[in-house]
Amino acid sequence: MSRLRALSPILRPAARAGRALRDDTRATAAVEAALILPVALTMFALLIYGAEAFAVQRKVTLTARTVTDLVTQAAPTQFSSGASVVVHGTIDNDLCAASAVIQPYNPANLTMVISEVQVNSADTTKATVLWSEPYNGATARLAGSTITLPTGLGVGQANSYLVLGETAYNYTPLNIYTPATALTLHDAIYLTPRRSTSISCTDCMSHS
Repeated sequence: MSRLRALSPILRPAARAGRALRDDTRATAAVEAALILPVALTMFALLIYGAEAFAVQRKVTLTARTVTDLVTQAAPTQFSSGASVVVHGTIDNDLCAASAVIQPYNPANLTMVISEVQVNSADTTKATVLWSEPYNGATARLAGSTITLPTGLGVGQANSYLVLGETAYNYTPLNIYTPATALTLHDAIYLTPRRSTSISCTDCMSHS
């Protein structure tokens, strides 16, 4: 008992200090902010990344549509066996014109490939590449190679010709709070030739 009395002058101040610390709320807001702020900033950065990526993807789709539409209407130098004959210079001009659609994003990050394919007669889910022309360092499709068409596209289209426009954009997100890795956004559009049943480009980079 005497020992407890001896310790009481020490315990009472310690207990008061403990209660004071327990009841002190002056730093609560700072602690909450320290916990919430990193999460809030990360969510904000992801929102910005997502919104910009969606805008760039929309531009990539529009560019693919534009270049394919231009090539299907390309003015031929002549007609041969029902096909519009065009030179690769005409195709290159259409590719260059379509690249302007990607702005205000940097066209230097854009690559494109325009090709004509013929739907296979025996298997309309496949098509054969007849010619292909790349843009800005892209790789042309190999003439004679086989591609798989989107589901249902080749139904009833045996031996028909399609122009395939493909675009890809190397997108690097803004560096906001948390770094994000670059990604490639791409799209592909198929359209039928407008001026004839097919388009011939014998001097394109890849041709049969």
